[in-house]
Amino acid sequence: MKSIAEIGQQEPIDVLEVEGRYYSFSGCHRYEACQNLGQQTILARIRKALPSVLKMHLA
Repeated sequence: MKSIAEIGQQEPIDVLEVEGRYYSFSGCHRYEACQNLGQQTILARIRKALPSVLKMHLA
């Protein structure tokens, strides 16, 4: 949180879009830090994926 407050978010979080729903699978600490800092937006890398890809990440 300290580095995000000092220099900003450098690395986006990773999000899967599966059938119109969004699932974060990398970057939960960055998300929490940005939220705690009161930021209204966050850098995110969004990839469209099939349900089978989501299942692989949940396994």
